[in-house]
Amino acid sequence: PDPPQGKTGWPWTEESLQLSDEMPCGLPWPKISIVTPSFNQCQFIEETIRSVLLQGYPDLEYIIIDGKSTDNSIKIIKKYSHWLHHWISETDLGQSHAINKGFMKAGGTLFAYINSDDLYEPNAMAEIAAAFTEKSSPDLVAGICTVFDEKGIKRVFLPNWPDGLSEYVKTTFSSTFGQPAAFWTRDIYRKIGGLDQSLSFCFDREFFLKIGLAGGKPKMILKNIARFREHTFSKSLSQVVRFHEESITILKRYGDKLGLSLREQRKCERTMLNEIAYQETFSLWKHKGRLYALLMFFRMIAASPDLLFQKKILGQMRRLLFFKKIDVAELQ
Repeated sequence: PDPPQGKTGWPWTEESLQLSDEMPCGLPWPKISIVTPSFNQCQFIEETIRSVLLQGYPDLEYIIIDGKSTDNSIKIIKKYSHWLHHWISETDLGQSHAINKGFMKAGGTLFAYINSDDLYEPNAMAEIAAAFTEKSSPDLVAGICTVFDEKGIKRVFLPNWPDGLSEYVKTTFSSTFGQPAAFWTRDIYRKIGGLDQSLSFCFDREFFLKIGLAGGKPKMILKNIARFREHTFSKSLSQVVRFHEESITILKRYGDKLGLSLREQRKCERTMLNEIAYQETFSLWKHKGRLYALLMFFRMIAASPDLLFQKKILGQMRRLLFFKKIDVAELQ
């Protein structure tokens, strides 16, 4: 379909190179299955859809699992339904459940999911497929992920597989490559049992950790594969505390398996609890007032006095003592 009026460039008025049915080596391209979980993202989802469908890839199936959106999302999905392998709009148990539900409909040998506010780069599928068909036979391939917002590019996330898998549990945002730029085989997905549906925020990091624990072979490529969009309502910005809370769950679940001593685990957990207290201090100031925020702040310092040597903690104390309440709005 034609793009909305005024939209130009990729993936609106530009598309990827249309590939032939066979790879340069004469073999058919591996079938790729892409799942998009969606809920009330009508301002972004059409760009996501077009970035998948305009890849020019000869053996691609695209599945959209919508959580019964109440905005204009369904109208947009129906606009592209002729090119979708499957789509549905119904209530689900959360994002990880929606993604697993999509992969149950998938017939590809390579899997990936792209959220409805992110998008793929031009020719991403061709680059990924070529990496999977190399002699090394990787189980997971990840490329470059560009982080952007309404003002433009914020940073470029170069892929790197961690030296030790314990990096996945030591901090909250410890993935060393961008999820939108990651693909994996159907076999490794089934081997590890898919995504953990009990997790709502860190399920992707736990999923990659399980691939590593299962002996999966990773391959990192320096090719532009995807773009991650930061915006006010994205989970990674709006629900930071929940990410830290689930990180503690993952730490407790895998700390022993990864060889972390009890002392190391307690230190990591304390770091995460401090991050939760840091975020909740601002939230309390905003919703209950300065006194409640100061009480939270001093409880945090009492638990970890060494925090007073951190620049951001000193900055928070300065705001609490001297700034007006309205000044915290931009931090929440």
